[in-house]
Amino acid sequence: MCLGYMSNILVAGGTGLLGSNLITKLKQKNHNVILLSTQKKKADNKTIFFWQPTKKILPIETIKGVDVCINLCGAGIFDKGFTAERKKELIDSRIIPTNVLFEAFKNNHSGLKQYIGGSASGFYPNICESKLNEDSTKGEGFISDLVEKWEEAAHQFESICTTTIVRTGIVFSDKNGFLKQLATPVKLFAGAVPGSGKQVISWIHIDDWSEMLVHIIEKKLDGTYNAAASAPETIGNIAKQIANVLHRPLFLPNIPVFALKLLFGERYELLLTSQNLDNEKIKRTGFQFQYETSAQAIQNLLGT
Repeated sequence: MCLGYMSNILVAGGTGLLGSNLITKLKQKNHNVILLSTQKKKADNKTIFFWQPTKKILPIETIKGVDVCINLCGAGIFDKGFTAERKKELIDSRIIPTNVLFEAFKNNHSGLKQYIGGSASGFYPNICESKLNEDSTKGEGFISDLVEKWEEAAHQFESICTTTIVRTGIVFSDKNGFLKQLATPVKLFAGAVPGSGKQVISWIHIDDWSEMLVHIIEKKLDGTYNAAASAPETIGNIAKQIANVLHRPLFLPNIPVFALKLLFGERYELLLTSQNLDNEKIKRTGFQFQYETSAQAIQNLLGT
């Protein structure tokens, strides 16, 4: 695809951390972006449109002429405790928007060329020493079941267009998310590592994540791809790298498992996840990561 080519891209769930960065990258590449938002006050009915997936309300004009649909909808998994009500919200916030988008594109013969669905490394076993590629088996438990349902909803699009699923590891950003949550107490001289510190984190710099989606669009790739850098790192070493970049000591003891259970309930398992995602599939398509090591990424994001 030449640099001057402009695709019409519809992004659902694009006001969050990933979506905001991605939209900036897409515009820099001369793509035309339309955003669907559930926040009515943000809608300008030009580039941002209000929709209500829970009520199956989607302005039909937003899908006309769309080449690519990117769906990043989904409530934050770690934001609240895993009550029965919250679990239902986590499922519904992913499945319902996907179903509404599929029905709209299918029933209106829009000519959609590609659908890209968000997914997560939570599909895989929570703790696994071997490398996890896109053909690895699914894990057990609520998170793996949630991600499986999320992907099953996305697979509907295979009947009408090229369909791509992106299983994202831990995203490093200086604005929010995992890295900032780990860095904030370190800045305040209160940094501590959850668990043993030996958990392997498969991470990706937010700019590499956005560039990877641009690559998927411009190469018209289909199938499932892991979104993670080539060099996973232990959470203990990541914490040390943060402390080094911020010129802070890391002297507090690790947070024991029983304390994590008390603080986070069922969510504590997410803090003990240890996964090594294989990214060879996306690299074989010609994609190159700018940030291959966590030290590089942390220096870029937190260094002064």
